[in-house]
Amino acid sequence: MRTAVTIAGSDSSGGAGIQADIKTMTMNGVYAMSAVTALTAQNTTGVSGIVEVSPEFLRQQIDMVFTDIFPDAVKIGMVSSSGLIHAIADSLRHYKARNIVADPVMVSTSGAKLISDDAVKTLADELLPLATVATPNIPEAEILSGMKILTRDDMEKAAAKISGDYGCAVLVKGGHSVNDADDVLCEGGNLTWFHGARIDTTNTHGTGCTLSSAIAANLAKGSTLADSVRLAKEYISGALGAMLDLGKGSGPMMHNFCLTGKFAQKRDLRGILMASVSDMWPEYNNHPFVRGLETGTLDPQKFRRYIIQDYLYLNEYAKVFAVGIAKAKSLDTMQLFSKVIDAIANVEMNVHKGYMARLGVTQEELDSASRKLPNLSYTSYMLRVAYEEGEPEVLAAILSCALSYEDIAKEIVRRNPESVNHELYGTWIRTYSGEDYCGLNNVLASFLERAAEDYSASQVAHLAEIFRECSLYEMGFWDMGFADE
Repeated sequence: MRTAVTIAGSDSSGGAGIQADIKTMTMNGVYAMSAVTALTAQNTTGVSGIVEVSPEFLRQQIDMVFTDIFPDAVKIGMVSSSGLIHAIADSLRHYKARNIVADPVMVSTSGAKLISDDAVKTLADELLPLATVATPNIPEAEILSGMKILTRDDMEKAAAKISGDYGCAVLVKGGHSVNDADDVLCEGGNLTWFHGARIDTTNTHGTGCTLSSAIAANLAKGSTLADSVRLAKEYISGALGAMLDLGKGSGPMMHNFCLTGKFAQKRDLRGILMASVSDMWPEYNNHPFVRGLETGTLDPQKFRRYIIQDYLYLNEYAKVFAVGIAKAKSLDTMQLFSKVIDAIANVEMNVHKGYMARLGVTQEELDSASRKLPNLSYTSYMLRVAYEEGEPEVLAAILSCALSYEDIAKEIVRRNPESVNHELYGTWIRTYSGEDYCGLNNVLASFLERAAEDYSASQVAHLAEIFRECSLYEMGFWDMGFADE
């Protein structure tokens, strides 16, 4: 299980600080740990007292976490003195901590000051350069950037300045009179806006803690920074939208609004892979070959040439699964790949053989046929991945073809339900939109989720690269099918 640690102050009312962080991390599917920087006496109406731990005791807490359960992400919240900040920075450098989210807490939601003036500079100089991302709200961003923020353009300039000054990504959070609930991320000089609807509630205690903890949880699970921010904003919108109403002042959110919901689920690898080709797959569905299948107007001779090439492709495609059996780490995976090989040999290939019989393709013609260059390039790439890389990479290559055919066939049916009854192309459409084929794809996708459960963000990015590369070859295959010889 992925893990995260929060280094922050305690909130006796439970709506902010480490209490909110632990709830949020748990709800976002990671194991949460903590190192307490301070005890606060506070409730929804304000803070009446703060008692800091000593820097030595904070170091001891951090040591005990990192030497036993090394966290996949670190969230830093309220740190009120320079001594504590130095202790945290020294520890994070020593342990080479990763995925650090720094929430530069300076003022509570209720307006109470939570950090000394000298600590602000120490925080900026010591912690921000270590951070993956800092998440200041507008008042905090004004302090860190040294500029007044009155407009969206000001938010962008402040994010860019803080990022440039301290070398970390910066998410400047809206909601303080500049806009409703829109945040801007500056990452590597690139600006991305995250839009959200303003939720009409006064119970916003701990929103900053919650957002930064959700970002840390998603980074721990291997999501990119942009995806982590997007998911965190979606989570916090749900927590606010649940309209919990506790306390006499600015009350807490309902962190557990979705105890068994999607925010506690594992990373959606299938969704990540599909997102990597979101600009490409619509082109499949509008390709003249596919449109011809949909309308029944495709030249049968083009389909005849395609079926021959696809039959030759399936021979090589089955070999990818065969190599995958050798790479498999479990008997379940070996059995699954064997089942797919059987489905290719005794279902898909039989469909192709049926078509070839109807279209007059003789065994002699089939035996003398060779793979054309797009076919050869595609299958050679997939086999290289299978021989040189691991089980998740094999699955990513396989799923690019499998899922694209499902997507195409389902889109054909959606646009033209009668297409399944076409005398020539109906069998093809029914096969690839059918429950058996799509169900097997779901199983393959589930196996990928399990095989890549511990993959880092860079490893997941490589899976997406393989998936996209195979999709490029897939487009070449459709072009080849439609081309006149």
